[in-house]
Amino acid sequence: MNTLSTGTPAAIVGEESRRYRGWAVVLASMLAMMFGPSTVAVLSLGLFIRPLELDFGWSRTQIALASSIVSYTVMLVSPLQGYLTDRFGARAVILPCIPLFCVAVALMYFLPPVPWIYYAAWIVLPVIGIGIFPLSYLRVVSSWFDKRLGLAIGIANAGIGIGGAVIPLVIGTVIAQQGWRAGFVGLAVLVALTLPAAFFFIREKPGTEPRKGKTEGVPGVDFHVAVRSRQFKLLIGIFMLLGVINTALIVHQIPMLMDAGVTPQRAAVVQATFGIFVIVGRLVTGLLIDYVSAALVMCVLVIGGTFACTLYAYGVTGDVVFLCAALLGMVLGAEFDVLSYLLKRYFGMRAFGKLYGVIFAIFQFGAGAGAALLPIMRQASGSYRSGLLTFSAATLICALLLVMLHLGGRIGQVGTRPQHSSIG
Repeated sequence: MNTLSTGTPAAIVGEESRRYRGWAVVLASMLAMMFGPSTVAVLSLGLFIRPLELDFGWSRTQIALASSIVSYTVMLVSPLQGYLTDRFGARAVILPCIPLFCVAVALMYFLPPVPWIYYAAWIVLPVIGIGIFPLSYLRVVSSWFDKRLGLAIGIANAGIGIGGAVIPLVIGTVIAQQGWRAGFVGLAVLVALTLPAAFFFIREKPGTEPRKGKTEGVPGVDFHVAVRSRQFKLLIGIFMLLGVINTALIVHQIPMLMDAGVTPQRAAVVQATFGIFVIVGRLVTGLLIDYVSAALVMCVLVIGGTFACTLYAYGVTGDVVFLCAALLGMVLGAEFDVLSYLLKRYFGMRAFGKLYGVIFAIFQFGAGAGAALLPIMRQASGSYRSGLLTFSAATLICALLLVMLHLGGRIGQVGTRPQHSSIG
C-alpha cells in the first residue's frame, strides 16, 4: 500500500492536505525544472556569448545561432520524449537522463574553437537531455492531481522561471571569476543537484503509469482518437501562434525598446520585469484554472498581449513599458500551465506525453519562425512596427481560437472522454 511517512494511507489524504504525497512530487519537479535543459541549455546561453566572442573571436551571430539549433533540436525530440514517457513512464526516462546530461554539460569545459564542434554540442545536449524537459515532470505531476491540478502544474512550472533568475546570478559570478569553462562545470553541478530529488520523490501516481511498456490500463483517451478531436486541432493552432509571438518578443524585446529610445540599463530592468511576471503568470494561472475555464483565462491573458504588441508597435516609452513587459510575461507564464491542464482534462493520462510532445514541437517550430520573421519585417520596413502589428493581429486570432475551444464542449471527467465533445 502507498503510505506517507506517518503510516497514513495516501489514498485517504486529500489534495488539500499538505501531507498529500503529490505535493512532494510537485516541489521535487519544481527543483528539477530549475536546473533542467530548459534553463541550462536554453536560457543560460546568453551568459556565454560575450566570453566566447572574446576568447574565440567568433561573431555574436555565429555564437547565437546555437539558440536556433537548440530550438529545432527540441522540436524534433519532443514527440520522441512523449512516446518514451507514455510507453515506459516518466521516471524511467528521467533518472538515466539526469546524470548523462550532467556529464554532457561538464564536457563543454573542453570545447575547442571549432565552430562545427560548437554547433554539434548544442545538438547533442538537448538529445541527451531528452527525458528531462518539462514534459516528463508535468506528466508526473498531472498524474497526482485533479481538484488542485492547475495549482500543482503552476508551482512545478515556476521552477523554470526561478531557474532563469537564479542561474544568471550564480553562473554569471562563476564566469566573471573563473571563466566560461568553469561556468559550464558550475551548470553541471546545478544539474547534479536534481538527481536526489528525482530519485526519492518523482514517480507517477500508482495506476497511471504504464506496465511493461503497455498503456492499456492507463486511464484516458487513445492517441489516435485524441489527434482527430476538435480540441486537439484547436490546441495545435493556438500553440503554433503562441510560439511565433512570444519567442520573437523575448528575443527582440531589448533591441526593440532601444530602438524606441529606451536606455540599455532601463531596457534590462524591463526584461527583468518580464521575467518576474513569467513566474507570477505561472502561479496565478495555475491557481485560477482550478476554478475558471482554462481557455478563457488564457484568452484574457492573450488579449493583454494584443495591447502590449500594439503599444510596442508605436514606440511606447515611459513607465508603460513595464506594463507591456508584465502583460507579455503573464502570457508566457500561462502557456504550458494551460496546455498541461487541458491535456489532462480532455484526454486523461494514457497519451499525455505524446500529445504534449507533438504540440510542443509545433510550438518550437513557431518559435523559430517568429524569431526570424520579426527582424526580417523590421529590415524590410525600417522599424518593428509592421511586425508588431502583425503579431497583434495574430494574438487576436489566438484569442478567437481559445474562445472556440471553450465553447466546443464541457471538459469531461478524468480518465473518460470529454462530455459533449467531438472526441471519438
